[in-house]
Amino acid sequence: MDRKKIISEFDEIFVFERNIQNDIKSYESFIDLYNIINLKESKRILLDFTKVSFISANLLSILGACVDNKIAKNKERISLLNLNAKIKRIMQKNGFNRYFTWEDIDDTYNSTVDYKVFKANTEQLVEFEKYLQLNIFSRKELPIMDEAFKTEIIDNFLEIFNNVIDHAHSENVYACGQYFPRSANLTFTIVDIGKTINENVVEYFRNSEKEFNENSLKWAIKLGNSTKVNSAPGGLGLGVILEFLRSNNGSFDLLSDNEFYSLNRKNERFTVLNKKFPGTIVTVTINLSDNSIYLLDSKKENIIFF
Repeated sequence: MDRKKIISEFDEIFVFERNIQNDIKSYESFIDLYNIINLKESKRILLDFTKVSFISANLLSILGACVDNKIAKNKERISLLNLNAKIKRIMQKNGFNRYFTWEDIDDTYNSTVDYKVFKANTEQLVEFEKYLQLNIFSRKELPIMDEAFKTEIIDNFLEIFNNVIDHAHSENVYACGQYFPRSANLTFTIVDIGKTINENVVEYFRNSEKEFNENSLKWAIKLGNSTKVNSAPGGLGLGVILEFLRSNNGSFDLLSDNEFYSLNRKNERFTVLNKKFPGTIVTVTINLSDNSIYLLDSKKENIIFF
């Protein structure tokens, strides 16, 4: 069918202008997409992938969060145009094809990390832990870790999930990842649509009758800082993860509201965007070429690596 004729059938066309990778521009394109799908009155929306030959599959968790929520489901139609065959195969391997009528494809090379949607409740914590064990921490490509260290890392991820339950008031948690053998990276993204970190931090200081005039992500990632009331400090549950990624020369992205924090091979950056994401995105990239051995000391206070 003629492309112009296809386009004429839709109220709104969203064009991905470039390959979708783990960078600010790609995150911003998803913010634009969310706003079109969920804030406009358009009933027939076409996602045009003509200019996209590659997508970092972990970011399908963000795409899922954009199209798989109560507001989006009220839309009559969301369709894809010119999706690259390689991207389609990845979706068929990792389970993102749940939104289409495409058949499953076996992941022969074990390169994908399943796309999953979890209900944001405490009952799902066990399922999320099983998901992490199966898809991330059972992979032979990971740097060597003792069980205590691995457990502490997993506990950090569970704390992120708990924060969605306690603070974001989100319906779902979206997760997906990808193993990249050429770059020797394992990348994993968790997303929720709900109350942002900035909203929670500002509310916490207002209720505490304290002044707050700094970047909320900078405050939230500090070990011991927490918006929890009448409980032990919990922060965002990122302490061991960030320390590990610094040692590992990995990377970390955190986007919530219009605030963006990135850690890339020990270099940190805080950025304020011109656009707002109505939730939180956490992306972790583990450097698999790291030959260090990671242990946790007996007091669970320090990472020991050599």
